[in-house]
Amino acid sequence: MRLHRFIGNFDLTKDVIEISNPENIKQIKDVLRLGKGDVIILADGQGNNAEVTLNFISKNKITGVIGKVEKKNKVKRRVNLYLAILKKENFELAVQKTVEAGVSEIIPIITERTIKTGLNIERLKKIILEASEQSGRSFVPILSPILKFKDALMNGNKAQEKIIFHLGNNLYVPNKEVENISIFIGPEGGFTEKEIKLAKDLKYTISSLGSLTLRAETAAIIATYRTTKGI
Repeated sequence: MRLHRFIGNFDLTKDVIEISNPENIKQIKDVLRLGKGDVIILADGQGNNAEVTLNFISKNKITGVIGKVEKKNKVKRRVNLYLAILKKENFELAVQKTVEAGVSEIIPIITERTIKTGLNIERLKKIILEASEQSGRSFVPILSPILKFKDALMNGNKAQEKIIFHLGNNLYVPNKEVENISIFIGPEGGFTEKEIKLAKDLKYTISSLGSLTLRAETAAIIATYRTTKGI
């Protein structure tokens, strides 16, 4: 049976742990209706996971006995997604699904065709945390500060492989040997020719996900999945 999973600032070195986060308490007590003797997974977001048997539940506090503790290693293939800011619901969907697909870091970017430039950072962090819990991740992806396109190119240039996903005939072919990849997804309307030239000058590879024109959020999800899996 799949155990319910919660990620937070948990100290998993103790024998007994206390859960005081109101959202966690509400989820455990009122939504999932778990009780004394039920087992959950607590993770600290840094690779440590523990099975915890609940032994006390009240309105303001839950405690549990820590059982098996497991340490996960970071994934070998790190994908850094530079994603143009989209309409609220589209950007949030892209963030949620790319976390589930295995992204390591999400960097919002502003391009020439970007219309919306503001983000609800706290809401996005909550989406990332919940998607990490739902998908069973041991490490929570990073949400980095917003960058302008040129600055993002310079930042992404540190990766072993650097890809701009853009419509064209140059289909993406994975390099399974690299362990750190920067991928760029443009806004509605895509990147401008000026931006593509700038990326080429910085030795970025311009790749396509196929002949179909994808919505930006769809392209982000597919590109993340393919680059994390190397397929």
